[in-house]
Amino acid sequence: MKLYQQSFGFREPYQVLVSADFILEGVAKHLQVVKTLEDALQGKAKPLITFCSIRDVRTDSEHRSEAIAVSKSFEKRRCPHKEPIPGNQCIGEVMGEENKYNYCVAVQDEVLRASLRKVPGVPLVRVKQSTMVLEKPQSLVKEMVESKNREKLGLSDLERKMLEAVKKMDREAKLAQLPPKHRKKKGPKGPNPLSVRRSKKEAHPQKPSKPKPPRSEERAPASTNEPSVPLPIAGTKRSRPEEAQQPYDSSQRPNTVGQQNKRKRKRSHAKGKNASTNISSLPK
Repeated sequence: MKLYQQSFGFREPYQVLVSADFILEGVAKHLQVVKTLEDALQGKAKPLITFCSIRDVRTDSEHRSEAIAVSKSFEKRRCPHKEPIPGNQCIGEVMGEENKYNYCVAVQDEVLRASLRKVPGVPLVRVKQSTMVLEKPQSLVKEMVESKNREKLGLSDLERKMLEAVKKMDREAKLAQLPPKHRKKKGPKGPNPLSVRRSKKEAHPQKPSKPKPPRSEERAPASTNEPSVPLPIAGTKRSRPEEAQQPYDSSQRPNTVGQQNKRKRKRSHAKGKNASTNISSLPK
């Protein structure tokens, strides 16, 4: 029942529609119908019986008195039939194609159980030997449970459609804001330049040659009349030709005080030398 609780919203006490043949079978097996039913459902149960099923219980001859006593303890479920019909047919019409009120059904008829298996979310109970058994959920119930779990985890169909519509509106708004693009005219395209073989001129381009100067601008040969300049000897200082040709001019001497004192010392030193030579030349 935990599967029905989690997926279809069943709650205790479980409402159980009981058929007449189920009551008669339980009485014949000497079962306590309500207690055994609660053991099968693993929870408290609230048995319900229709007026059409009560009529079927009263028409039985073998276990009539015991079955009537058990049915009186059940809650009455009204049905839309003014004239009574067979109890199993009444239960099938009350259930319909969808189990709106989360009813459990306790029935022995195989035809009715086969029709109720097509309705999703209907727990079926039957008497088997000396106990009551809850049938295993059918494949249809399992598919319903899986689909509901997917809906809980993900989006429903309506939410998915709404999300797609919102995304479409966003895309259209973005495209409207962008400037219009100029489409290029389609036409024959040229070959791939990397796959085309290059010509020899393009593969080895020649460098442009520099123009030669005219003959008039060429350097004239040196004339033989010009005097030849002697080459400097190794270890000597090279003198400038201008300084060698110009004579010494005493008027261009610097007039600084230091240089004048230097010239005076040189003169006094030269006079002393001359005086010493004169004394040494006298006869003894």
